[in-house]
Amino acid sequence: MRNEKGFIFPTTMVIVLFCLLIVAHISISLISEKQFYSETEQYYLLDNLMQLAVDQSLFEIKNGTAKINEVTKTNTINGTFTYLINEITPSIYEAQISCISTKNKQYTASYQYDLIKKEMIVWSEY
Repeated sequence: MRNEKGFIFPTTMVIVLFCLLIVAHISISLISEKQFYSETEQYYLLDNLMQLAVDQSLFEIKNGTAKINEVTKTNTINGTFTYLINEITPSIYEAQISCISTKNKQYTASYQYDLIKKEMIVWSEY
């Protein structure tokens, strides 16, 4: 035991460094997972806002109460959506929709609706 010459200190330092690396890895994994869940939540909130905006704009187009070339803005608990309805031809309308969540994530899309066929003929997201 007299010839150890400092064996305990380097061994302790290696074990401490190893434990710190494990703690760092676990904390990075948890932070990454939390960011993933936050992004996923925002995605579904924006998807819900987009569905509400599409339903409301389609309702106005089908009933003939759509405000042509006027921006309609609606606030909800999850965020805000705006849409602009344009008349391309007497039977085809185009709606441009923009949704913004409470955390300023944005989702924009547009569609064209044919009154004769009673269906969406074009859908694009950007």
